[in-house]
Amino acid sequence: MSNGSSLPYRLRQNKAVDRELFLSLLTRLAATLKIEYYQYIGLGGPFLEDFRLVHARLGIDDMICVEAEESVHERQIFNRPVESIKCVHDTLENHLDSSELDKPVIIWFDYTDPKTITDQIERFSRAISEVPIGSILRITINACPTSLGRPDKDEVAVEVGEMDSHAGQKKTIQEWRLDRFRERLGSLVPSDLDAEGMKFKKYGRSVLRALHLAVEKELLSFPDRKIIWSLATHYADGQPMATAALVVTYAEDATVDQLVGDWQFYSEPTTPLLIDMPALSTLERITMESNDDAKAELGFDLPRSDMGADPFEAFKQFYRVFPHFSRVEL
Repeated sequence: MSNGSSLPYRLRQNKAVDRELFLSLLTRLAATLKIEYYQYIGLGGPFLEDFRLVHARLGIDDMICVEAEESVHERQIFNRPVESIKCVHDTLENHLDSSELDKPVIIWFDYTDPKTITDQIERFSRAISEVPIGSILRITINACPTSLGRPDKDEVAVEVGEMDSHAGQKKTIQEWRLDRFRERLGSLVPSDLDAEGMKFKKYGRSVLRALHLAVEKELLSFPDRKIIWSLATHYADGQPMATAALVVTYAEDATVDQLVGDWQFYSEPTTPLLIDMPALSTLERITMESNDDAKAELGFDLPRSDMGADPFEAFKQFYRVFPHFSRVEL
């Protein structure tokens, strides 16, 4: 399976929808929180597309792009779409640990390596007590269950697929993965999590539940603060990914609650949005956008992905932020 980060954006339509949802959230909060004066910190990849959009949509000038890989860092300096972006050659964690945050920030913790998931969740959780009030934190985590490893053939009753039948006393592949998940995340694993949560379609939700638990535990030590979960998603473009975003506020402040509570895409880690958009031709897209009963108008079914969402319902839910990709000759 291809690594999601190696795919160009035009082949990652679910990630593009996820990014548009996050930008929509920031736009919703912008006027009240005065987001144009925030600092934006994240990982931009070689083309810094996220930074370009954050600047264009929100007017943020104070932006820091952190990149640990030197070759990518050099491309970022060359490809900077906005001069005010500061490109830093470092890890995100090192940069944050060595920086004084003197105003609210938007930090996007964008992770792709599943092997350090525990460190990723704990670092994100710790940040809620370290950032200024009003800050917005977002995390992207690899949510592929095969990252938990592969057992020997004689260890499990079922090696592939979604089957749950036992052979003797051997565990299913999902039960084996649940053991590995508990070993990896320890006390961050919800007590009621079962083997069903290790299946491909559900593993992202399990990861987000662990993230939710970690943040709630961190908050217990800071009663003057609260967090407002605002957006959580689960999607796959190559690798399945899970994301969550929150706002850090004073405990008694209900302003952000009201702003996001009635938002169409409001979601928490315990109830993430599944983004599973169908691949469509231009004619199919136009037809689906202009008809209430698109399936009847098309006259055929659309294939489902491994994530299992109904393609017609998925399109109806996110059609406003569905990306348009086209070829332009320069």
